[in-house]
Amino acid sequence: MRKALLSLAAFAVTGVVLANEHTIVFDGDNDMYGLMRQNTANVNDLEFVQQFSFTEDGIEFSIKNTDEDCKGFALVNAGGTKAGLLIPSVFLTETTQYPVATLTVPGGKITGVTLYMSGDGLLTVDVPFNGKEVSSIPEGRLYYWTWTDAKGTESVSFTINNSFLERFIHSIDVSYTVDLGGKTECGLAFNPGSREVIMGQAFTAPALSNPYNLPIEWSSSDEAVASVASDGTLTLVGGGKTMITASTKGNDNYAPGNAKYDLTVIPSADNLSDMIELAPVFLDCVYVNFPLTVAYANGASAFVVDADNNASCIENTKNAASTSSTTIYKVGNVIPGGWLATNYTMNESTTWRGVPPAVTETVNVTYPAVESVTPEDNNRVVILKDVTFTSATASEYERAFGTTPDGTEYEFQDSFNIGSKPAGTYNVTGVVSYSKTSSREYFFIAPISYEKVNESGILNMEYSDTTPRYFNLQGLEVVNPAEGIYIKVKGEEISKITLK
Repeated sequence: MRKALLSLAAFAVTGVVLANEHTIVFDGDNDMYGLMRQNTANVNDLEFVQQFSFTEDGIEFSIKNTDEDCKGFALVNAGGTKAGLLIPSVFLTETTQYPVATLTVPGGKITGVTLYMSGDGLLTVDVPFNGKEVSSIPEGRLYYWTWTDAKGTESVSFTINNSFLERFIHSIDVSYTVDLGGKTECGLAFNPGSREVIMGQAFTAPALSNPYNLPIEWSSSDEAVASVASDGTLTLVGGGKTMITASTKGNDNYAPGNAKYDLTVIPSADNLSDMIELAPVFLDCVYVNFPLTVAYANGASAFVVDADNNASCIENTKNAASTSSTTIYKVGNVIPGGWLATNYTMNESTTWRGVPPAVTETVNVTYPAVESVTPEDNNRVVILKDVTFTSATASEYERAFGTTPDGTEYEFQDSFNIGSKPAGTYNVTGVVSYSKTSSREYFFIAPISYEKVNESGILNMEYSDTTPRYFNLQGLEVVNPAEGIYIKVKGEEISKITLK
């Protein structure tokens, strides 16, 4: 687990020495270390610097490449693992990048360094610290390398071999000691050392212990997340992470110092569009503040829509901490708001952190019937009418093409593993995906269900489980059939019956 930021109590040796731990964070602050945060991982759109340095919490940091022809570095926050100090791959620079980073505590001693990175192929990367090879260890979506030295040293350097892949330095934990020159340690401390809050909900900041009543200066590492006034009053601004610092310059009796705590602000979404947009950008986590209706459920996945018919996927089994893996939701279930969703795939597919509230009701699910789709239908569910497939429809996550009466050909991808249907004409209920490039616009539809259009005009509902539907002999559906002769349609079975 990540270590919380803290300041350990001073201890007496030959003088007064203070043991500290500090984390240098690169995963997305604005105007950080003289670099502007850039919200894209597309290297062609990024601005790079060849080297840079800064001082934070008494720690001097610098980084540069051994080859001046290398691309350099950029501070990126494109969401998920694409956040941190970007080191581009050799394919973009035409030369291998061997960046060398150096940490120095003037007048002090560094006793431990842990480097956290994200990217591909990191498990096999060795990062030498002061010439000593250190192997990587996975931790969630990051990898880390730890170097220690009980005696300590004023300066530590490490090299990253970046032959082929793009890598991101996420953060660096530094443990170090400093001589206070005979003064008493300032004693500043926060309890607790970290806090998580949902945007728009009540929040109480961690209490600052200031035993010697020293003058305090306040700061926030990212004021786009939270700002802090001169009296310590905190104002939440937006989703993300920031570090709140209380520092003192000390006086003749007390040494300068500071205390910090990590603040995570989780954004709140009022619809699926916001949820999809926010989840990949801010910590991969967003508070779902609205109800969702289950449109289709298949094993471990449930396809859900909001009040505006925007659509996405959520997990349909209990979380890993549960001893049961049974499915939770069925078609028509309404899931109330009040849970945290995490976007793992970065592709509009969400799964929760924790379990959403229990279903409150079950409703009939209906969608608009259309003869063609438009860009406004992106991420929405529609019934596309009279689609003719000259061969079988897609199956097992494959694709197939169908044509509407106006001659438009659409691509259908079996994203939800509905299964193949025979060639024929169908009304297709599905989620629309739309994208546009400089050369063309592109639609594809992921079916939820197919309704086969028979010659009689009666629709044969091809669900695996469905309630019966009744049609009169003219082919018109009758919602509440009275006495008479009807065509009964259930699943793939059609029968003629007499109601009395």
